[in-house]
Amino acid sequence: MTNPNATEEVDFPRREFPRAVVLRLVLLGAAIGLAAAVAEIALLRFGEIARDQMVPYFAFFLACGALLAAGGGSLFHALLAARGARRSVILVLSAAVPVLFFSVFVPLNLRGMPNVFLLVTDATRADHLSLYGYERDTTPFLREMGRESVVFRNAVSQGSHTIVTTPCILASCYPSEHGMTNYHHVLSERFTLLSEYLTDKGYKTYGYTTNPHLGPYNGFAQGFDAYEFDPGWAHTPAGMVNDRLLMWIDEGNEPPIFGFLFYVDPHNPYVSPPPFQRLFDPEWPGEPITDWYQGPNNKPEERTLFHLLAQYDGTIAYWDAELRELAHVLEERGLFQNALLVYTADHGEEFWEHGKWGHNRTLYEESIHVPLVFSFPLPIRFPPLKRTSRVVDPVASSVDIVPTILEFLRIPPDPSARGRSLLPPAFGRKDEGPERQAYLEQILTRYGPYDLRGLRTERFKYVMTFNYKGDTDVGDAFFDLEDDPGETRTAFDTHPEEAANHRNLLTALIQEISLHAPERVDTIEVDEATRERLRALGYIEY
Repeated sequence: MTNPNATEEVDFPRREFPRAVVLRLVLLGAAIGLAAAVAEIALLRFGEIARDQMVPYFAFFLACGALLAAGGGSLFHALLAARGARRSVILVLSAAVPVLFFSVFVPLNLRGMPNVFLLVTDATRADHLSLYGYERDTTPFLREMGRESVVFRNAVSQGSHTIVTTPCILASCYPSEHGMTNYHHVLSERFTLLSEYLTDKGYKTYGYTTNPHLGPYNGFAQGFDAYEFDPGWAHTPAGMVNDRLLMWIDEGNEPPIFGFLFYVDPHNPYVSPPPFQRLFDPEWPGEPITDWYQGPNNKPEERTLFHLLAQYDGTIAYWDAELRELAHVLEERGLFQNALLVYTADHGEEFWEHGKWGHNRTLYEESIHVPLVFSFPLPIRFPPLKRTSRVVDPVASSVDIVPTILEFLRIPPDPSARGRSLLPPAFGRKDEGPERQAYLEQILTRYGPYDLRGLRTERFKYVMTFNYKGDTDVGDAFFDLEDDPGETRTAFDTHPEEAANHRNLLTALIQEISLHAPERVDTIEVDEATRERLRALGYIEY
């Protein structure tokens, strides 16, 4: 006889786990997984989850939560239902499984601060990289890396000479602000270099440069634990630079580390080791031509120009091959998976598109359109997502590099930093603010004098020339880069309104930025050996 006062202890069959309960646990576990995913994003030490990573990221957490709750429900039902446990007790215990799991998993899943590698090649124009659609396969590894990188299609350097642009890359300042216009000038300590930001955050910092304009005595060693400098040019190939970085790491410098590597390979003379010397022109008779006379009326005949371009492309291909090897070694050592890799160039190179060869004279696209690639690491270990990848069309420039790196690392920049972070377009977010633009300045005294100021937007470019080797009456230029990418004709007549707007914007920028020009720039005495290297490269004539 049933006791009417007895309390029912089990309100579902003891042997069979009801499907309705399973569904409830799945939904509850998924909700817990969603909450854990949101909490993890809030706890990230650096970076973010990109839009193209969101679906697999959240799917991972929802699936884990649902499986853990359902699995826990099955386990606790099997263990406790026969003992008369209430449904509510089993449900609570089942929900506790994903809660406990995520409370342990999330902290362990967060990566520590990433390694940072900033790689700069000298005199490398973007349109000679196969990553940017060049017909010769000069950068096969960069093309592979581009599948998990953000590539900026319209990236430009601030000017067309190493002295002018390198401070823009490292300190996010404009050329007229740092005031370096001669090889004996020194970068002021009032600028905060990327190395200094990272040193303050506990990074070990290393730099290796092979350009005679970037010596430690020029102020570029600020903030580096080790800054090596070999201005030998031809005998400091990319492989040697990479080896020095790895040797420094082997000396006990543990992550997080910052490596700034400045490669001179694509700079003239275009010397690369075999087989790269004949990679793109195997039928050339005789010894390869790696340099050319820089005087007036110096354009070579068509066949020689073809060969000279092939030599230039060969140096880029050699550097790309060495980059592949460096990435492989870093990956073997566990240093690449959690590494932010940034690649750019200090400026481009002219091959008589506008009557000149080399660089440092103009603001044409062949002189300033440079590669800019960011490969962002994942701030989490699981799920093992691909790095975010996309091609970004809005304009970017050298001064944007430091603010982008700092925002990714969640380090506040100095208020004087000129650039604008590229993270919104890089991660597929809405880009707040005005249309992106690049302010250009090519200001040199020793190699000119040159004083050109420009404004580059996605479609147009406006250039004012205040001094061109003593000529102060050159006039302005305005180009429609969409209809005339070769900048062969001005567009004042076809786009008068845009020309006026760009002129007004440029004038305002010049006036504002000129207020921050230094009264004086420190100088150093340059030894005769450095003078000889500069003379050999055609930078100085006496």
